[in-house]
Order: sequence, then structure tokens, then C-alpha cells
Amino acid sequence: MASIYFFTGIFFTLGFNAFLSQVADHFIAGMLSIVGGVISSVVVAWFKERWKRKRFEK
Repeated sequence: MASIYFFTGIFFTLGFNAFLSQVADHFIAGMLSIVGGVISSVVVAWFKERWKRKRFEK
């Protein structure tokens, strides 16, 4: 009877660890996507402002 609880515990732990690793992977990918979007927006805004300044200086 104890072996049933042991195997149930093993499978629950393995399933829980697999679930957490997937959640962590999706979380990290989501955060990298958001950070990359913010950085690209800032870079585009900076280049646009720089281009406007050069255009009006002439």
C-alpha cells in the first residue's frame, strides 16, 4: 500500500515540476518580448527625434 502513495507522489512531483518549468519558460519569453518591445520603441522614438532635429537645422 505504501508503494502506491510513493508512486503517486513521484508522478505528482514530476508533473508539477514539468508544469512549473513550462510556466517559467512562458513567463521568461513573455518578459523578454515585452522588454524587447519597449527597447525598440525607445530606439525608434530616439531616431525619429534625432532625424527631426537634423531636418530642421538645415
